[in-house]
Amino acid sequence: MVWNAVAVSCAAAANVREPSYSSSLLLAVADAGAPPPDGFVKLNFDGSLYNDGSGRASIGGVIRDCRGRVLIAFAERTEHTTVGIVEARALIRGLQLARYYFLGGLGMVAEGDDRVLVKLLRAEDTYTRIPLDMQQEIITLLGQFPACQVQHIFREGNQVADALCHAAYQQQGVWVGAVALPGAVVEKVEDDAYGVKHERICKPTPPTCDSSIQSWVS
Repeated sequence: MVWNAVAVSCAAAANVREPSYSSSLLLAVADAGAPPPDGFVKLNFDGSLYNDGSGRASIGGVIRDCRGRVLIAFAERTEHTTVGIVEARALIRGLQLARYYFLGGLGMVAEGDDRVLVKLLRAEDTYTRIPLDMQQEIITLLGQFPACQVQHIFREGNQVADALCHAAYQQQGVWVGAVALPGAVVEKVEDDAYGVKHERICKPTPPTCDSSIQSWVS
């Protein structure tokens, strides 16, 4: 297995466009990013949990093609644990479904808002919130695709996956295509299709250029 590091610009890596500054806050624009290139599909994944004693936790994700069309979506409840493990479960489930539903011959772009997990998988950092066997399972799944990219997206741009997480508490399921998706999820899918931007408030620190995308090529 060969690892190829593909450098990307700051703006592309962070999915941030033309920030405007105030005296103390940065107002940035986050979106769901561009569709994957031809020959690839994109998995947006997310995990959700409540630390309110209810024991609620869920995973969700959507796989779209190079035209932005929904191929597969999932929303499932899961055992309550730490946020890092829940996020990793969402990624694992999405990759498993992609393999199961005929997508193994295509490249994979896996995109999530857990920066710690993304940096770990891109070999940018060794800090981890998941067990080693879970990390190895993810890398094994990624290696089953002809090529794979793992990248970060801000939470504000990951709204379809987030909506699927929350839908899991009322309606669990796996959907092939966009037919019969929960209404709240359909709204977010349509927002992405129309290029709706989402504001993000953060500190006015200059962007850094230390991001890269890792590709796994068998």
